[in-house]
Amino acid sequence: MFKEVLETSQPIVYQTLKNALESEHLSHCYLFVGDKGTHKLETSFLLAQSLICENRTAFACEKCNSCRRMKENNYVDLIYIDEDDKNIKVELIENLQHRFEKTALEKAGKKIFIINNCERLTIKAANSLLKFIEEPAGNTTGIFITTQVDGVLPTIVSRSQTLNFKPLNKDDFFNYALEKNIDPLSAHLISNLISREVDIIPLSKNRSFNKAIEIFCQFIQRYFDNRTESYFYLQNSIAANKRNQRDIIRFFLDISLLFIQDYLNGFESEDKTYSDLLTLAKNNDFNYSQVMKAFIDSRTSLNKAANGLLLIDQLIYKLLEV
Repeated sequence: MFKEVLETSQPIVYQTLKNALESEHLSHCYLFVGDKGTHKLETSFLLAQSLICENRTAFACEKCNSCRRMKENNYVDLIYIDEDDKNIKVELIENLQHRFEKTALEKAGKKIFIINNCERLTIKAANSLLKFIEEPAGNTTGIFITTQVDGVLPTIVSRSQTLNFKPLNKDDFFNYALEKNIDPLSAHLISNLISREVDIIPLSKNRSFNKAIEIFCQFIQRYFDNRTESYFYLQNSIAANKRNQRDIIRFFLDISLLFIQDYLNGFESEDKTYSDLLTLAKNNDFNYSQVMKAFIDSRTSLNKAANGLLLIDQLIYKLLEV
């Protein structure tokens, strides 16, 4: 259930809305502010569900027919506006006003609008909303969502209750990945390589990323057993993957740097393969600072390098000198 996710990832927002719903002291307008991936949109639909759900305690049950229809944006008295990559023009707002001047059609008698990326409202569109939010009807609730509060018309900010969504951290990303049935090793790597929750699932399915994990694990295993063999393996593995080769190299270097960081921090992995590799590193004497420098230099050079295989060869030469 999303309300449980919200309680864990955004406890202040969760408690604020829970108190308002329990006391029925809800604002007529909310402004949700935060980075992408911080559950602002999901929270707006949960709040909308909670306003009309017949089975709610504080928050909606999220299971009944009304809740499902609201989540699917198939609820007659909900207007959801999200232009994403273009300005929100006055015509859309005028249509919203026209529809909300009429009586609510659903049994709950509540009218709700959600405007995502509200910083994209044109001045004319934003101004046309002012009377609407200055003199709200008792059965109407508006929810504005933005990543850029400085771009929102001050009069909208001043007439809305602002809820700030804190940025998600690596633990949030890791737990979310596990909830989506991503294996612990991939979840750990992904949570350290991305900055937005929305990137977790696509990266977990990225072929270059998964190939890089495979190459990395085999390379490190060989590195501590037979370093010469590990270098031949790395050269051959990268050469054999001509498609998306640079992406594979990029992920391989990022994962390698994260591995050294985990080694230095004494990280304990839930994944047996990764845990065994970290144990190998602890039980072997190697110049981690010079190895890390070799990987950092290669990662820095990757954007400029015309030939990925040549860059790997140069990395191997540097590792041979360690």
